[in-house]
This record gives sequence, structure tokens and C-alpha cells, in this order.
Amino acid sequence: MSITIEQGNRDDAFAVRRAVFMEEQGYENEFEPLDDVPECIHVTAYVDGELAGCARTFPEPLEHAFAPDAPHAPASALDANVTPQEIYLLGRVAVMPAFRRQGLASMLAREAARLAAAAGARVMKLHGQEYVQGMYAKLGYDPIAPVDYEDEGQPHVWMAKRLDGASE
Repeated sequence: MSITIEQGNRDDAFAVRRAVFMEEQGYENEFEPLDDVPECIHVTAYVDGELAGCARTFPEPLEHAFAPDAPHAPASALDANVTPQEIYLLGRVAVMPAFRRQGLASMLAREAARLAAAAGARVMKLHGQEYVQGMYAKLGYDPIAPVDYEDEGQPHVWMAKRLDGASE
């Protein structure tokens, strides 16, 4: 099995998001204008050349500019001495059903964090579905707020980690 992780394949990322979040999970509001901003990093995974998963990351101020009504990431102790432009949000991590339970979501999250750090991120935050909290914890993310239901009524949890090696 050959796994490839790539950056910038927006259309492939959209195909995964449409299949997983909209068709499988029933979400309605999946795409937004910030998906097309150059600072938005789309990451896709392929298994033996077949599209398998995706993730997205971007500087937190973009969300405020494009989606002022979206739930904002809560402040945390990790934000100390970090500018808003150095806080990135990770999201839209999704894996097609045929490729689940093979570690692809973790690979996508790690690559998104690596690319965000290369772009200047020092803190990565995410608003992930509660049922995958354990996966993110294994990747070094800690909860920074209680579980909420702000994302189309589904239980989500805000988590964060430092990307620059500094401790909390």
C-alpha cells in the first residue's frame, strides 16, 4: 500500500468533504469563501493513487473575516506571547469509509500542522467531533473548552497544542 499526502488539491479535498460531511453525516454548510483564500492550506491523502482523505488549516483571523458568526476558538494559556496570525485552525479532517482505521486522519493532521508551522503557526487549535478526541490527544492536543453543540448540533470539543516546542 502506497500512501501519498499532498498540498493544494482543493477540488479533491472538496470531494472528500462532500462525501463524508454532507452525504454521510448530513451536514449542510460545508463550503465557505475562506476555502479559496491563498493562506488556506488544503491537504489530501491518496492510497495507491485513490483519493482517501483531506484536512484544512488556516490562520485564525481568516475565520473571523469570512465567518463572523462562526464559533470562535476560545483563548487558552497556549496563546501567551503568540500573535493572532500565529494561531492556525485545523479542521475538515475526513477519511473516506474504505480507508478508515489505517492512520490516515492522524497523518493528515500531522501534515497540516507541519505546513501550518512552516507558514508561521505557533499554536494549532481545532473544533473536532467529540468521538475523535482520543486521536487528537495522541497527537498532543489538549481540550481547552467543554464539549459544545455549536456545529450543526453535533458534539464538538475545542483542543489545542503548541507547534513551536514551547510549553504551556
